[in-house]
Amino acid sequence: MIIPVREKRAVSLACAQMRFLFTTIQYAESDFYARIGQELERRGHQAAHVTISRQSARRLERRGVRAWCLPDLMAALPAFDVAAETRRIEERYEPLSLRDIYRTDYALKGVDEATRVERTVRHVLALERVFDELRPDVVVPEVGRETMREAAYLIGRERGATVLFMLNSPFPKPLRLYANRYHGPMVPPEDVRPLAGEERAEVEEFIAGFIARSQPILAHRRSRVTPRRLAEFARHTAVRAFVDRDNEYLWPTRFVTTYARQQTRRALLSRLYGSIPEGRRFVYFPLHVVDDFKIERVIPHCADQEFLIREVADSLPQGYDVVLKEHPRSIGRNSVRMLKRLTEIPNVHLVSPYTSSHALIQRASAVTVISSTVGIEALFYGKPVLTMGQPYYGGYGVTLDVDSFRELRQAVPRVLGFRPERERVLQMLHAGMRSTYDGAPAWIDTSQPNAERLAASLEAAARAEREAPAAMPAPVADRE
Repeated sequence: MIIPVREKRAVSLACAQMRFLFTTIQYAESDFYARIGQELERRGHQAAHVTISRQSARRLERRGVRAWCLPDLMAALPAFDVAAETRRIEERYEPLSLRDIYRTDYALKGVDEATRVERTVRHVLALERVFDELRPDVVVPEVGRETMREAAYLIGRERGATVLFMLNSPFPKPLRLYANRYHGPMVPPEDVRPLAGEERAEVEEFIAGFIARSQPILAHRRSRVTPRRLAEFARHTAVRAFVDRDNEYLWPTRFVTTYARQQTRRALLSRLYGSIPEGRRFVYFPLHVVDDFKIERVIPHCADQEFLIREVADSLPQGYDVVLKEHPRSIGRNSVRMLKRLTEIPNVHLVSPYTSSHALIQRASAVTVISSTVGIEALFYGKPVLTMGQPYYGGYGVTLDVDSFRELRQAVPRVLGFRPERERVLQMLHAGMRSTYDGAPAWIDTSQPNAERLAASLEAAARAEREAPAAMPAPVADRE
């Protein structure tokens, strides 16, 4: 559950000290969180880091930052019984199984099960030593598919630490901070309440400004060679060769192969882009990011987008089409074969990924989403929205939400006549505005001003959770 703003407390350097633990992968991320940690220390707290990159750990230590290199910790572990430790971990931390800790880790592609299990146990044992030594009050693992992040989350929850996940939103203060879970509604239902006059004016002003700007929330992914990227490639190559030979997430050659693959896909997909037939009514379906964390870990039943799109297309009344658009961050990453098969369906059309999402929303009869932010944008325009992946803005009565795909055949025609109540939409949006914080996740902004904003927001969120634990129940078993 997201932390309600009403629970945020004013904080100062006189507040009780907290110990923060950050988990990071590579240099850029480690550097950014080091700056957040230094700002937290300036505010009177302690900050430490566990990183996959040996090079990053050394850099952090030279800056006076307390840091551990996870591969070194794992290599230094004494001999252990893998089967016994697997049972202990499953009993103590209550994952669905040990597999649930590592199943989304892209570094394990093609690796046999025995190696996956042994590696995961090593992750947990090494991180337990860090937790034993530091005893963190707050853990910030970042949202991601790596084994380290999920293990840190489980250990932190079991030991009573507050685990904070940073997510994005379209609100004026864009940072959604979730405590002790990374999925769920943005506010409790009771927070969606009648608005005072100034509150209604505030949310109306926000909506009007958002529509007037008519800009995407995220910039389009640009896959091109630049001097900066070439310098990064050279640095990664050198680090991989001389320092981080065992870094499973540092593969400079993948930059070359990924770039070539994406450029090829871009060229092939450009032939599939078309226009919306004049005079046709349509439902807008924004494609989800192909390897999104939420799809892979939280709602894996929504991973087959082709199936869902076919179901929506087949369920529409005669005369209605489905219009698809690639996610701004997935351009060149979607399967050409899948999109070609979809465009062969008579009432399915794929438009250029640079088509204005605002224009599509305005023209659409309805919007169908898995979990896309496009759904909440559509509510700004008063459009009916059908959700399939339990987005953070679902469940408040302003969207038509499908919990079982057996409902799709009936839900799709229904959404065409569904009209969200305007006042309820305003109440839900204002509740969202009250729940968010200053700052943006690292994958959006790594500037120093953002690092300072995030430090203040993390401090406020952690303080609110410590002072009002009853306001945020989040048992580990409910995290998905």
